[in-house]
Amino acid sequence: MFEELLLAQAREEVLPYDLLVAKTEGYSGSDIRLLCKEAAMQPLRRLMTVLEDRQEVLPEDDLPNVGLIMPQDIETALKNTRPSAHLHAHRYEKFNEDQGSQILQ
Repeated sequence: MFEELLLAQAREEVLPYDLLVAKTEGYSGSDIRLLCKEAAMQPLRRLMTVLEDRQEVLPEDDLPNVGLIMPQDIETALKNTRPSAHLHAHRYEKFNEDQGSQILQ
């Protein structure tokens, strides 16, 4: 999912997909999609900060490029995005205790 959602970057530095996989244990597919969107927004946020600091309005042809997703963008996204499934785990466990199979092996 990470390779699909965080498209290959045209540069030498490779995004740490193995680190992403390790750090997202317990994340649902929806959580991973949200994490990737958050990481992809970081370059845009950097650009907006630069543009907001300028006093003059730039012509559209002179606007800087958004930039690439950096490994630190992924770290920021990991800090801002938590797995949703663990929030409801106690409800699932309670349901299983109350309604689940009581067959002992």
